[in-house]
Amino acid sequence: MKKKKKKVFGVLLVILVLFLGIKYCSGQTSENKLKEGDLIFHTSKSEQSPLIQYATMSALSHCGIIIEKGDGLYVLEAAGKLKLTPLQEFINRGNGKRWWAKRVFDKPVKVKYQHLLGRRYDTSFKSDNNLFYCSELIHHIYQKQFGVELCKYRKVSSYHIIGLKKKLIQRGISLDQEVVAPIDIYESDKAHAI
Repeated sequence: MKKKKKKVFGVLLVILVLFLGIKYCSGQTSENKLKEGDLIFHTSKSEQSPLIQYATMSALSHCGIIIEKGDGLYVLEAAGKLKLTPLQEFINRGNGKRWWAKRVFDKPVKVKYQHLLGRRYDTSFKSDNNLFYCSELIHHIYQKQFGVELCKYRKVSSYHIIGLKKKLIQRGISLDQEVVAPIDIYESDKAHAI
């Protein structure tokens, strides 16, 4: 029975990704248009990516913030730990090297991030433990540094979690816990296409 469930889940996930890939395929912009503070999204190849895609009904499973340095563009991201990743490395890590970007401010911004570097990734997606997962990091920075709430947190139970409850409980994630997903940030009415 478990094999059958996994097979059905796999087929549904493939259909979902194909459908959503079509939905988002027009969202990709040119790398040379990116600037500090822009939000970048892709479909991660991580183990948890299919679960995030399934729960959020979205192809987007990872995100970060563009940072400009003297030697080029980087992505501030929560992946293993909070770190700066060269833009091209971030893009190469995405499924099919596809990525999407949104902008909140048309004016130049400077992101304060040094105090966040090195913190561990928040595997339990808690909002009160001083650790961060990718979309929480973006939400936190925009709210604390720029006074912009990109979107509201949602209860885990408001996502598509059929068949995921056991896995959520194993990771210490409560159904009443409030989280923010990459797609919630992407669909923010405060962010626009570049």
